[in-house]
Formats: sequence, C-alpha cells, structure tokens
Amino acid sequence: MPSIVIDQQKIVAKPGETILQAARAAGIEIPTLCYLDGCEAGASCMVCAVKLKHSGQFIPACASRAVDGMEIEHDTPEVRETRRLALELLFSDHLGDCLSPCQRICPAHLGIPAVLNHIRNGNFGSAAASIRHDLPLAAILCRICHRPCEHGCRRGVHDGAVAIADLVTHAIDMEIAAGAARVPAYLPTPHAKVAIIGSGFTGLSAAWFLQKNGYACTVIDENPLAAATIRTALPDLPENLLDTEVNLLERAGVTFRLSTRIDGIAALTQLTKGFDAVLLAIGPTAHTQAVAFGLATDGQKLAADKHSMMSSQAGIFVAGRAVRPHGQPLSSVADGKAVAVCIQQHLTHQRVSRPPKPFSIFMGKVLDAELPDFLKEVNAGGRNHAGAMAVDIERAIDESKRCVHCNCEKAGTCKLRELAIDYEVNPHRFSGGERMHYQRNVEHPMVCFEAGKCIRCGNCIQIAGQHKETLGLTFIGRGFNVRLGVPFDATMGDGLREAARAAVEACPTGALTLRQPIHDCPSDLKGSL
Repeated sequence: MPSIVIDQQKIVAKPGETILQAARAAGIEIPTLCYLDGCEAGASCMVCAVKLKHSGQFIPACASRAVDGMEIEHDTPEVRETRRLALELLFSDHLGDCLSPCQRICPAHLGIPAVLNHIRNGNFGSAAASIRHDLPLAAILCRICHRPCEHGCRRGVHDGAVAIADLVTHAIDMEIAAGAARVPAYLPTPHAKVAIIGSGFTGLSAAWFLQKNGYACTVIDENPLAAATIRTALPDLPENLLDTEVNLLERAGVTFRLSTRIDGIAALTQLTKGFDAVLLAIGPTAHTQAVAFGLATDGQKLAADKHSMMSSQAGIFVAGRAVRPHGQPLSSVADGKAVAVCIQQHLTHQRVSRPPKPFSIFMGKVLDAELPDFLKEVNAGGRNHAGAMAVDIERAIDESKRCVHCNCEKAGTCKLRELAIDYEVNPHRFSGGERMHYQRNVEHPMVCFEAGKCIRCGNCIQIAGQHKETLGLTFIGRGFNVRLGVPFDATMGDGLREAARAAVEACPTGALTLRQPIHDCPSDLKGSL
C-alpha cells in the first residue's frame, strides 16, 4: 500500500485512493468546493490544491492518486495563497448577493429575509422570534429607526421599498398583544458575572446578548427606573411598551441595580472586585467625568480600543455613545451586540476583536433589463400603508410578498462563502469591466436557478445522470461562454424530473435552490423531491 507524507505526517493510503481520500481517512481536512462523494472528481475549482514537495507542482487532491513516496505540503502559507487565488478567480465571475441589501445595510444585521418569509407564510410568531434573536428592544427600535434597510431595498427602484420596519413592528406588536412575548433560548448556568453601567440602548443590548449566552448580567443605573434615558428621549412611545421590553430582560435573568451611582475610580475599582468584566455604557460624558474613572480619555470622552472595545484597563469595556456621542439608537444596539462578543472573548481567553461585518457579495445596481427577473412571482401591487397593515393581517402578508428575494437562500450553507471567510479572500481582486447579466430561472415548479452563482462544477449534471433523467443537465457553449442548461433548449422542469432535490443538495453554492413548498408542486414531479 502506498505511503505518503502530508506536512511531515506519514500516511498509509489504500490502493487506488486519492490524496484527498487518504488525507480524510487520517483526519487531515483538505478543503473542497466542486468535489462530491459518489461523483467523479472534476477538479475544476483547484480549491483542494496541494503542493508536491519534490517538484513544486500544485495538483488537485481530489483527482490525484496517492503514489508511494509522495511528500505533500497542505497547510502552508504558499498553499493557502494558491487556494485563495483560486477562490478569487471564481468570484471574478460570480454574480448575486449573499445577504440582501436590506440585511447588509442594517446596523444590527437583522435577518430581514427570514422575517419576511415567516410573515409571507402567516407565521407572525416565528417572525417575532426571528426578530428577537437579532434585535433586543425590538418593539422600540423599528418604531424610531431611520430605516436604512428600506433605503437599500431593491423593490424601491420599481414602485417603492417593502415596508420592512412597519412589518417588523407589526409582528412584535402582535406578539405583545397576544401576551406571548418570549425570552429567547439562553444558557441558564452563568459562565461569569458582568456588570453593565448604564441602561440605555447599548447597555440593555449587551445584557440581552450576554445573558442568553450564559453570562450573569447586572445592569447598574443611577436612575430609579431602568431605561430612564430612553424614556426621556422618547416620551411618545406607547404606554408600557418599554416596560414590556425591560421585563423580558428580567425574565431572561438580568438583574437591575437601580438608584446606584458609579461615578469615580474608587466605585469602579470596587465593582471590578465583584465582577469578571465591566461595561461602561454611560452615554456621552464630560471630560471631568471621564477623567474621574481613572481611565484613558480621547478628547472629551472615554477612550476605547477600536478593535477590542476595551478601555485602558483590562476587563473594563466602553461602548455606545460613551465613545460615539452622536450615535443613533440602532447603532448603539449594534455596539452592544459587538461588545458582548468582545466580553465573551475576553472571559474565555480568546483574542479579543470586534466581530467583522458579515461576508457578502454585492452585485450592485439592478439594471432595467434585469428588473423583470427580480419581479417574477412577487406581489405586483404598490406599498401598503402602515395603518392598514396594523389592523389587517392579510395586508401585512400582502406587503411581505412584495419582497423580490435578492438574498441567497443558501447563504448559511454556501461552501464558496464559507471558504471565502476562512481564506480571507478579496472578492473584487479580479473584478473589472462589464459584469454579466443577472438571470433567475424559475421554469421548474420547485427549483430556482441563478446562473451567476454557478461555478460550473458539474455536480448537478452527474446527479441527474445517476437518477437516469431522460434529458438531465449539461454544459452548453465553449470557453468563457460555457453555461449550465438542459439539452435541446428544453426547460429546467424537463431536465430535472427525478433529481431536483438531489441536484439542489449537490450544488455547493446558491445557484440551485428550492423555491416553494413541496405541496405546491405538480404531482408528476413530487417523486423527485
């Protein structure tokens, strides 16, 4: 049996095994994108590239047999750079958003497409749960938000943006009216204790995310009522709405210590003795107040490292308007979410770094010729008024159906996106010139095909062949013009009559996705799903 060496680790391979198979059997994970178990290796993406030490040649691990005496480099900077280059070349010919513009532009990165999908199906409870997963103080924020999500909505270039903020507010209001405001799932056993000074947007947001991740939070405020600064700034909020939100935090286990002033170095030092970390979310400060804490200042405000969000003293963090005095409420909530991550990293002895923005490709402005593809199968009507939606559930559902689905349905499972994050790719490295024309093919009753996301791996073609499709799929054209299609100019429905679900599952990107519930599928195609 052949014996090979991968990064100085000796491996005995079975006769006929590829380098990839031998490595995986030995617990060495070589990344793949176009490779699929049970299919012939196409070696089209070169993401699994490894280097032969004796010759310096790069070869695809998925299609290269293990030969006795091979010495292979797998996890080296040079090999990683080669794989990064392969990924960046794929992105040069990749069209389609990972995250929808509305979600990408939201400071809190609310999963708006998922929320709208729940509302579209009449599942307002699921919509509210999805909202609260990402957004603390949800009943307040979308009432007062400046609605950047709607400014980014692609429907806006046609006949007005989807009323996202109104729909989010409607779902939360329905939840509260039903007496069903739910605490999100959280870890009941505290890992550590965190003191949060200030019960504004930043402090309450940090408490929300820390508490549900298993950290015992105590919110300390000099005022007799929690969220006093919010109450003062927003006197016209519906009665008891803020109390409902604060009560959710208490039900999650957050402790409030009110009428307690932490105003100097002595009080702050005493606090650090009883807690594992401290967050200063005290809003804009005067220079004398900042100096009184004994921490470094930046002009008139407290200083904090922009990456770790930590003050000049380890274990004491600063966020929100304490460092950005003119921040908007939603930005303060986003800061609270980010600093919660930094505090968790600090308490678990990881490298402390503010989480980066979620990775996403952005296809840019939709061309007039592309708009019809975005408007396929959506509500063609104009925007519903907020008041009408608040009293009529059907109108709210109708409004959610105006969404043009510009997010990628596979963003959470796309292997290309996963590898792009892991290898820190620059998706624009080889971009330039005129981009391809966006296309969305919905000829198949259950499958959506977006050609711009196809990496031409051929997996779906092999899957169709394995299911003995009469027509199946094939590559059409030559060179740079090659594309996936159905022979004889037939439709996607003709090509995938038995293998639709398997083809979707085999696709490593969001090129092939399921587009509607199975029960809406014609009976003669259900067997393929």
